[in-house]
Amino acid sequence: MDDPRPASIHSLSRHGLGPAQPVKARPARIDRAMRPEDAFRAILSDCLAQMTANAATVRAGRSVEGLHQLRVALRRLEVALKAFGEEFQQGWLDDLRGRAKILSTRLGPARDLDVFVTQLLDAPAEESDREAFASLRDRMEDMRAKAWKQAADCVAGADFGLLAEDIAALAHSRLPMAPDTRLDRVATRLLGRQQKRAAKRGRKAKSCEEGDLHRLRIALKKLRYTAEFLSPLYPRKKVRRYVKRLRGLQEQLGAINDIAHVRATMTALLREADAKRTHPGERYAAGLVMGWYRARRPRIAAKALKRWKRFRKIKPFWE
Repeated sequence: MDDPRPASIHSLSRHGLGPAQPVKARPARIDRAMRPEDAFRAILSDCLAQMTANAATVRAGRSVEGLHQLRVALRRLEVALKAFGEEFQQGWLDDLRGRAKILSTRLGPARDLDVFVTQLLDAPAEESDREAFASLRDRMEDMRAKAWKQAADCVAGADFGLLAEDIAALAHSRLPMAPDTRLDRVATRLLGRQQKRAAKRGRKAKSCEEGDLHRLRIALKKLRYTAEFLSPLYPRKKVRRYVKRLRGLQEQLGAINDIAHVRATMTALLREADAKRTHPGERYAAGLVMGWYRARRPRIAAKALKRWKRFRKIKPFWE
């Protein structure tokens, strides 16, 4: 059955009439009786609905949560296109995935600075010179404003609109794509592939090296999104228990990723400070922030790996 909702939301959002509040992802309306390509289209429709609804909140003003949920929608879209494109052997879907990734990357600086200013700066600031941190915060707010201008331009741009239109067209198409007509078999393979990739990344993350932990986090995120896409096909309690533990592990690894962003952001600021005459308190505060998070990283990384070891022993809900 055709679902007019995503197309309607897309049309409203382009005219600035979309929902005023950020919209989180929801389970797709799929069931075991559906053909795999119909389930794929239903998942695309829900990704599109989340994407266009949150784009409307970003167009309406600086919605921190709206921008976050917009990037979540784009990443979910990437995962769906990649996973089903591999399963269906439809390589042309990779072009759509690449376009979604480009848009997510363009929105990244604004999201990273939102997190830095609203979450990561407070803890070290409470233990240090407030005047120096006030100067640093002012500088970061200037950077954040510029990043948000770029994000608003991205959402209002032609690339965003064209991707939304192409996804809407695909979600309402009737192109035959799946060689296997059984959705339950397809779902088992999709989840199994993501689990194997996460396990492979986990084996390489034993040293707590930053890049390895980052790749494990990304692999687990793809596993979680795939599990959420296909959750209506399995017992609710088992899925919830699995996804809850997966989300907790992701958050732990996300804290390590935040530290990497802190270092990159402060390094860039210090490099700029060396080239220009800046408030000396900014250098001092930037160094304190880097040191504060650097000191906590080993403990957070060790805790994350311990949590990963516990998680990999959990029996997958699809087996």
